Amino acid sequence: MTGVNQLGYLVFGVSDLAAWRGLASSVLGMELVPGDTRSTSYLRMDEHSHRIELRSDGADDLQAIGWEVPDAATLHAVAQRLESAGVRVKRGTRDEADQRRVVELIRFEDPAGLSTEVYYGPPLNQRPFHPSRPITGFKTGTMGLGHLVVYQPDLDAAVKFYTEVLGFRVSDVAGPLGRPAAAFLHCNPRHHSIALFTGSGPKRINHFMLECNSLDDVGSARDIARQEGTPIVIDLGKHMNDHMVSFYVANPSQFAIEYGWGGRMIDDSCWQVGHYESVDSIWGHPELAEMVAQSQKSSAAGG
Repeated sequence: MTGVNQLGYLVFGVSDLAAWRGLASSVLGMELVPGDTRSTSYLRMDEHSHRIELRSDGADDLQAIGWEVPDAATLHAVAQRLESAGVRVKRGTRDEADQRRVVELIRFEDPAGLSTEVYYGPPLNQRPFHPSRPITGFKTGTMGLGHLVVYQPDLDAAVKFYTEVLGFRVSDVAGPLGRPAAAFLHCNPRHHSIALFTGSGPKRINHFMLECNSLDDVGSARDIARQEGTPIVIDLGKHMNDHMVSFYVANPSQFAIEYGWGGRMIDDSCWQVGHYESVDSIWGHPELAEMVAQSQKSSAAGG
């Protein structure tokens, strides 16, 4: 099935644009790019004009997800599958496509009501990426900007939508047998470009992840975060399913950003879907281990 092939961009509504810009430049090493208006700002991390848009609207949450497809034919095929599935599709206007700096796009909502866009003709910039601090750069290219984790009230319906309509493949699932609590989906060799967590949270998004080209970049970011007093909500560790070595920082909108290196790659010709009893890690991530232990204790008490 032809479908999306990378996570192209994310749009966030924020209440403190200056604080976001400070975190992005001092800790994350992203390049700050002026927005189209005084109330927007762009964050750049590779050859794209930007990968993240910040809107000063006070929402402090995920506003839109942009998924890339290779060409017009694939975009139109995705639109047809959406409409056949009963999803209302809006064709982006020329002005809307220009604002995203893409050739063409469509807009719709996923099963959780998340505003989603699919486009072709990525927003490229021939000027080299200039990180705001010394780093080797980010692992993007055909694998997109990284991954995001969002909440879905009906996990089964969400997995069906993302796989049968948008063309994702399941990497693995986590949770009790027969009652998975999370599904990790890929659309390119990156282990997952989106993970779906059952239920709801204080935000639509749990976190998004940026993958560095060097482990030293992750270590230096952790040091800077500690020096500057940026809250580290989950400290350094290695995930069990995608093998990412990472830590998580809080952002000014009160959700997390994962900053990692060394993520697992998927070869669809031989990949086998796995099942994990929990989202615990191989080592480290102590706060995550505490959350998993508390969840298991609560489940046992409830049973």
